[in-house]
Amino acid sequence: MIEKPECRACRKEHTLGKLFDDLLYSLFNPYYREKGNFDPTDLIKKYLRDELKRFDDNPFFREAVRNFGFFDGYWTEQLEKYQTAKRMAWEELKEMLEKGKVKREDLSANQLVENFFDEIVEDLKNSGYIDYVEGKFHRRVVKYKAIAEKIIGDKILSIALEELDQKKRGENLTNKEGISIFSGESLVEFDPGIHSFDNIDLCESLLRSAIKGKLDLEEIFARQPKHAEKCVYVMLIDVSDSMRGKKIVGAIEAAIALRRAIERRSTDDELVVMAFNHKVTKVRRDEILNLEPKGRTDIGLALKRAREILSEKSGTGIVFLISDGEPTSSYDPKVTPWACAVREAKMLKKIQAKLQIVMLGNESRFVELCTTMAKLCGNSRLFHFSDPLNLKKYILKRF
Repeated sequence: MIEKPECRACRKEHTLGKLFDDLLYSLFNPYYREKGNFDPTDLIKKYLRDELKRFDDNPFFREAVRNFGFFDGYWTEQLEKYQTAKRMAWEELKEMLEKGKVKREDLSANQLVENFFDEIVEDLKNSGYIDYVEGKFHRRVVKYKAIAEKIIGDKILSIALEELDQKKRGENLTNKEGISIFSGESLVEFDPGIHSFDNIDLCESLLRSAIKGKLDLEEIFARQPKHAEKCVYVMLIDVSDSMRGKKIVGAIEAAIALRRAIERRSTDDELVVMAFNHKVTKVRRDEILNLEPKGRTDIGLALKRAREILSEKSGTGIVFLISDGEPTSSYDPKVTPWACAVREAKMLKKIQAKLQIVMLGNESRFVELCTTMAKLCGNSRLFHFSDPLNLKKYILKRF
């Protein structure tokens, strides 16, 4: 087994480090597909006796082994032999990687997970990235530790956000007037009370004097400074029952990517992550990968909680709403779910909060609702993803 690393850098030096990153991501996102020219089933068959090889070729048998893990009588004995063959094949494959007989690019991470699920989970548990596996009748659910988010987050960014300009870091600039060395686009007369010498536009000042036929500077013009201040982000993740499957994976990926981008941009900003259905719950860093969809959808309640959080904070408030469909529940029994969501979006405008809606659904009523909320809040943006698992391809609308 792979011993738990002392640090991230040391682990990356290990031959299997990169592969383990990719295997961890493939466990989290079973929809992600890689191509590989190495067939792991051939290695498993090497350790199977002839009478068991035909079972390995049977997809029903392999799926039953992974999901149920038990048979009676004769099949129990055969299953034990099959699992032994898998363990031996997995150990040999790791040895082949360490010796360079097989390269990482020859392997498909998702194929390895499909064939060596138990072995991979056990190694990742020993490496400190998985807490435990929760067995259920039709599937097994992996519970991740907090450190797994960093690895999966890096993978998400490398896949989905690699084309973003990584140079845009530092303070968040707003259009508020204030004292700052960050120059805006508006040109005003120089005021030593609010402008620094960095704000002076010497070329514009000389040009205006020349137009007037003056040889000296009668008026000095400056660029109106932008105000640099802290941003407070509230991320609302829909975990209602309709988010099952690809949507919850896409929502978690979007949330992790946003969090990583925010943290890379500035260390002074604050981020609060909330999961909502018909209730709203604060999400700790070690919980986001383990979110599971259930319950009804109350967007109004989620926006209300975000507004309450921002009302207690100083700085520019930015709300990210990640959802797949119109609300089905309202915290106010006197108001419909739709009207409740619209009302709360309008209330965000009163505290000058920005609303960023990440849409993982394309139903006409949901699009209409999100458009209405964005218009009422003002200074908002809609991000529409036709494929929840493709964060590069989206339609953007500004309001």
